[in-house]
Amino acid sequence: MFNAKSIANYFLELAAARGECISPMKLQKLVYYAHGWYAGYTERPLINEAVEAWQYGPVIPSLYHEFKRFGSGEITGKAFEYDALGVREAATPADPDIRTFLQNVYNSYGMYSGIRLSEMTHASGTPWAVTWSAANGMRGVDIPFSTIATHFKDAVRKAQSGQTAVQA
Repeated sequence: MFNAKSIANYFLELAAARGECISPMKLQKLVYYAHGWYAGYTERPLINEAVEAWQYGPVIPSLYHEFKRFGSGEITGKAFEYDALGVREAATPADPDIRTFLQNVYNSYGMYSGIRLSEMTHASGTPWAVTWSAANGMRGVDIPFSTIATHFKDAVRKAQSGQTAVQA
């Protein structure tokens, strides 16, 4: 499993290399989709943090707090880690297979705005929609990993059979 900030920093690097901007909302959804698709393929979590159901979709709390200073604008800095050694930029994943996987996620979802990605996560039957409904709109409820994994396993099956699964 990876730290969510490491995955976020890799997406920020990909966007910068392509001359593209990422808002905090878009980054949240990119990391969520990476986590979901990884779960769908491997039945294991990509990130070491629970995803919560908030009003505007799935949220990874550490990313929210790290990037909220950018509001709805472009993120112009990377995520940092704080530990006994001090403050340092969260390292991006070194594993080439994970990097390729994340590039594929970015290629599939990077063209969408944060608002559009949020709309996609709100579709009926998505892990966010199921959790949000069950929680009666109470913010901060964890979306069970099993719900995410099952949803994305179904999306993987659809994708492998040739059906459209990008919205997952």
